[in-house]
Amino acid sequence: MIERWARFWDQREAPYSLALVRILVGVSLFLDLLQAGLLDVIPLVMAPPPAGGGYGQTLDTVPLVVRWFGASASTGAGVWALALVSCALFAAGVAYRVTSWVLVFAMVELCGCQPVGDSIDSLLRILLPVLAASGAGTAWSVDAWLRRRRGKPGVDSVPAWPRYLIVVQLLWIYLSAGHQRDVRMWGPPEFAALANVLGDPHFARFEPGSFAGLYPLLQVGTLVTMAFELTAPLYLFWLWLELHPGRGGRLGDAVRRFKLRWIWLAIGASLHAGIALGMKIGLFPFGILALYPAFVRPPELLAALEWVRVRARRSVPLRAPVRPAE
Repeated sequence: MIERWARFWDQREAPYSLALVRILVGVSLFLDLLQAGLLDVIPLVMAPPPAGGGYGQTLDTVPLVVRWFGASASTGAGVWALALVSCALFAAGVAYRVTSWVLVFAMVELCGCQPVGDSIDSLLRILLPVLAASGAGTAWSVDAWLRRRRGKPGVDSVPAWPRYLIVVQLLWIYLSAGHQRDVRMWGPPEFAALANVLGDPHFARFEPGSFAGLYPLLQVGTLVTMAFELTAPLYLFWLWLELHPGRGGRLGDAVRRFKLRWIWLAIGASLHAGIALGMKIGLFPFGILALYPAFVRPPELLAALEWVRVRARRSVPLRAPVRPAE
């Protein structure tokens, strides 16, 4: 049993799924931090007290940057700038082993310098060290390009355990969210949660009452959301059945025929896309979707990219050959 457990976590795979997660997470964080800078909220939110909030309100441990450079608005701005630059280098895969850990440090320090943030901030701070320890920088990166320029062979395989941990973390989040819902709003007979939140001016992107005529559809959406979150652990079972076509009997055949794993992923992507379109809650939907490539095995990702490339090539009209002038 121990040998099988060690062999499972020692599996290797192509780096492309992790590389895409790296790019999307880096871009999402970069744009979120850039928006904070453009809105001039750095001195108000991210700076240490007395210029901002953070540990002075939460009574948490004083951040290292405050111990080193003192409590000032410029300290908060400096940490923000460090996070912004390291995000760009992280996404581009420049000196990945170094810049990824610099980004981890900057995000942890920002956590101490700002008031309590969104749950997506905590999630990304948990998963950034996993990405930093992974081979996510060995493909689709400046490091990989420089490696080829020096005549060195590319990296064909990296440890798969970082991708596994990201998947398990996301499944745990969904299951926990489903169990913590208010049954009165999310359960029968009302299923009114989505209608309520889309009518809340604090969160809604549109005027309250804009979706009043769609109330039955929003009830269905609430039910589907609950079913999606509570069935999250089944994803691992569906994946196992896909990877072992001869197992599961009729149930396994049905799972593979109806592609339940992909239906579940499509519902999740639609859910977060709907949140991004209908609600104003910052980075959350984009940060979660940035992690979704971890659900896709590298061969599946490459096959999908090849399908897109072929379809794009077919959609380009062929020009008629130019006949030479007589």
